[in-house]
Amino acid sequence: MKTFGPLLEKMRGTRVLVVGDLMLDEYVYGRATRISQEAPVMVIRQSSTRVVPGGAANVAANLRALGAITEIVGVVGDDQPGRQLKEALSNTGARVPGIVTDSLRPTTRKTRVLADSAHQVLRIDHEDLTPVSQRIQDELIEAVALRMDNADVLLISDYRKGTMTSELIAALIDRATAKQVPLVANAKPRGLEHYSGAALLSLNRPETAQASGLTEMMADATDLTTLVELSRSAAAQLGEQYGIGTVLVTLSEFGMCTRDFYIPPRRVEVFDEAGAGDTAIATVTLGLATA
Repeated sequence: MKTFGPLLEKMRGTRVLVVGDLMLDEYVYGRATRISQEAPVMVIRQSSTRVVPGGAANVAANLRALGAITEIVGVVGDDQPGRQLKEALSNTGARVPGIVTDSLRPTTRKTRVLADSAHQVLRIDHEDLTPVSQRIQDELIEAVALRMDNADVLLISDYRKGTMTSELIAALIDRATAKQVPLVANAKPRGLEHYSGAALLSLNRPETAQASGLTEMMADATDLTTLVELSRSAAAQLGEQYGIGTVLVTLSEFGMCTRDFYIPPRRVEVFDEAGAGDTAIATVTLGLATA
């Protein structure tokens, strides 16, 4: 903590505007008791449940945990999960007035069933992947416009769940450029052309392989040196191809890299990797904003 203390202190108070696909992560905990007589599946005796912010909402929660002043813009449904998500975000200290309610679509929700407190045995996704309507998109653009003047950095968290339309992305990049606010994106390979002008874009290993056409080579890489060399080459290629300042490739347990540097991992034991990418992009965004 002494090593990172000055950096964390510098991050506190950084104003981040997060725009993206909001999700509610629901966890159902229980004990595996037997195999069902109805089908060859485990019977889980439920003991508890909890809900936490997911997707772009988890990015916002991570930013708050790091001390950033966080505003969030996104879409929830007019339903109980939507209300739970807004409450969970408010409890982190994130500012939620920019969240738009759409009565025609459900709140994106991922329900994970965990047996014996650690082992995930099932995930159920509740979602509508169709793009948001023009009316909702206009409301999102207005919500961003009202908050851009107070932002040190704009972070787009795009999970291809329908919020981040090409028109919305273009509007955000135009506004960030006009305000000279750096734009960071956690995006998916399909649609990278819409992120031209971003200061930094993050992709994981499979996404990088898909976007760069190096799928087989990166999948077959058996040693760290080869994997890092391929990833740095892909980062350089994608940055030049799409007009992105820096492409960051996250490599799970092998660390992360850009075209210019490699960051080795700090190894820790984990039971569930869900949300690791959200933590990475939140930390990198604050580092960029305070550099």
